[in-house]
Amino acid sequence: MKGNSLRLPFLMVALSASTQVFSAQGLLTEEDVFAEIDSVTGVTHLKQSLSQVPAAVTIIDRRTIEASTALNLVDLFRLVPGFQVYFIHGNKPGVTYHVPGGDYSRRLEVKVDGRSVYEPLLSSVEWNTLGVDIDDIEYIEVVRGSNTAADGSNAFIASFNIVTRSPLADAGTKFSIQHGNQGIKSRAISHSSQYDQLATRFTLKASDNEGFDFEDYADYAGKGFSDSADTFTVRYQGLWTPTVTDSINFQLGTGDTKTTIGPSDYKKRHWKNKYQHFNWKRIANEWSDVELVLYHNQIDFVDNEDVWTVKTVLDAFDVNKDGIYENEGFDYPSEVQKLLVQHPQNENVIIVSPTYAHFSDRWDAELRSNIYSIDNLRMSLALGSRHDSFETELFLGGPGQVGQISNRLNVNLEWTASDALTINLGNALEKIRNKDNTNSYRAAANYQLSKKHIFRLAGSHSYRDPTLLEVNQNSIYTYDNQGEEITIYTRVFSDDNIATEKQVSREVGYLGLFDDKKLSLDIRIFDEKLTNLIGERREPSIGPLKHIAETINIIDNVENVNLKGVEWQLQYRPTNQLLLSLNHSYLEAEGDSWFASFELGDDVASEGDVIHDLTKVVPENMANLLVSYEMSGGLKFSGSYHYKEGYKPGPRFDILPSHSRFDLKASKRWFSQSNWMELSLTAQNVGDDYQEHFSFNKFESLYVLGFKLGSN
Repeated sequence: MKGNSLRLPFLMVALSASTQVFSAQGLLTEEDVFAEIDSVTGVTHLKQSLSQVPAAVTIIDRRTIEASTALNLVDLFRLVPGFQVYFIHGNKPGVTYHVPGGDYSRRLEVKVDGRSVYEPLLSSVEWNTLGVDIDDIEYIEVVRGSNTAADGSNAFIASFNIVTRSPLADAGTKFSIQHGNQGIKSRAISHSSQYDQLATRFTLKASDNEGFDFEDYADYAGKGFSDSADTFTVRYQGLWTPTVTDSINFQLGTGDTKTTIGPSDYKKRHWKNKYQHFNWKRIANEWSDVELVLYHNQIDFVDNEDVWTVKTVLDAFDVNKDGIYENEGFDYPSEVQKLLVQHPQNENVIIVSPTYAHFSDRWDAELRSNIYSIDNLRMSLALGSRHDSFETELFLGGPGQVGQISNRLNVNLEWTASDALTINLGNALEKIRNKDNTNSYRAAANYQLSKKHIFRLAGSHSYRDPTLLEVNQNSIYTYDNQGEEITIYTRVFSDDNIATEKQVSREVGYLGLFDDKKLSLDIRIFDEKLTNLIGERREPSIGPLKHIAETINIIDNVENVNLKGVEWQLQYRPTNQLLLSLNHSYLEAEGDSWFASFELGDDVASEGDVIHDLTKVVPENMANLLVSYEMSGGLKFSGSYHYKEGYKPGPRFDILPSHSRFDLKASKRWFSQSNWMELSLTAQNVGDDYQEHFSFNKFESLYVLGFKLGSN
């Protein structure tokens, strides 16, 4: 990136037809091939320099990826200011920006080469099912702040576009293997080749992770606690340039993931996913192009049968002999007490839950046209339609299927008013069947005081429609004891009148370029007001539910929060050997959450609202540092530091203590005439264990040995 001195191989632009074709025609010089890419596309879908974009952007390029101490995709996001990266369990990572994090990333758009990986059933991003190996990534564009004007409702707080390596980038075969403590294992092989106008890349990967070491749960069900994950993925990418004006990019992928939460033989969730992605682009003339994007995502997963005993439940949920609930990490007191009453003398009573099968499906089509250089005006126009559906018994109160069709129109304009001033306007009109239209918009002005100092003033109004699950959930989790139903989990229902979430955002930005662009400083000052945030509130059970449990959870608009703060990132690359990246975020959160419509306690039913202060639900301060230096002979050392101030992962939890974490990595590469080899050692959290998101998650030190072998 010229604006940030982020060097990327020019061949990445092979994803666009012009670069592929002109290179094939021999019209590019050696200087062109090794030039820096001076544009991003994730903000407006127009190619823009960082001095022109209407939002704060962080680029994680290939050089940064290789220098980092990351062991997986989500580890890379620690390098982005303001982003929380955490583990809900050892096998389930989470990512959020500014708003409280949880099991699901419902307000964060994540795309792989422009394909949204949003999963309709759980209304989230399932990171274990993406099927993208970290070595397959060329760079990641991260838009910090709402990007609904370009990416729609899912980009309510931020958006990612993960750009994978072109089949043209590194022809040949590469093999990699990793082994470490906590059962970390991975094996991957990839192969890239080119036949006339067709270039292909194939990647196969298998990985295992035993998750966190839960010493506190050594007697959990008498079998110990497990949060393991086993994943197998296959990915194919093809790039065909049949003419000088056309390029076709197509991708196919499938994956198989097994996860466990609880006793080692308890509840194995089995994921099977597949996707197809087709992208055709034509350069119509020197000032316009047209692009057609089609994709299909499908996920099947099964919650297998759970076998419990009364003793298992008591041990798992920390209930003492008097029936007093002690574990703050779960929320099942009344149900556990009920078990004690029903079976006080028999701890070995068998409780069985059924096997639940789920199916999730998304079809999407978008036609986009970019128009350039008309009276200093550039425009991106996109028209899209999407069909989401899922089938499930667990979340719908019985066998059933729900679905919806949504249509969208996105318009983004860039006007170069003068050499110093650039104006950006964006608008997204979305229509979901049987619902009112939502109209999200953004306006920004970028002013170049000089080519080294760029200031940005931006504002946006963004909307997020409730997801399919949020408006249709009807869940009663029941367990069976030889015909006797015993409920030990929460009951969740959707309110009939869930409103659309809204965000009003204002920001001031600064980009400074120094030392011939080797040093860059990006600052974002923001004020964000989020209203009608969707969550859960609790009410006393009514009607036939009274015999099951005392309370039910209702999905509804329960939170309003104001966010103010400043975040900055500094990047310094004086030579090809040295890289330094530093970021910090300061965030003030003020707001309320209505969790219960009555006071929780022994009486359960005393009237009045229980309002939870949201001041500490996000870390006030976070900081990250990455330093990497490559010595002669292919020897490279990297170190990173991560700090997160104490926070509450949810309004019902205690504040987790602040923690600091040090990661180290050493690698050595050897080259021959036709092959190369790399040996690496990565150590994460060199120091004391710390609590990760929940008090019962202990992140211990990880040591992983890696080996790579590739052909030149």
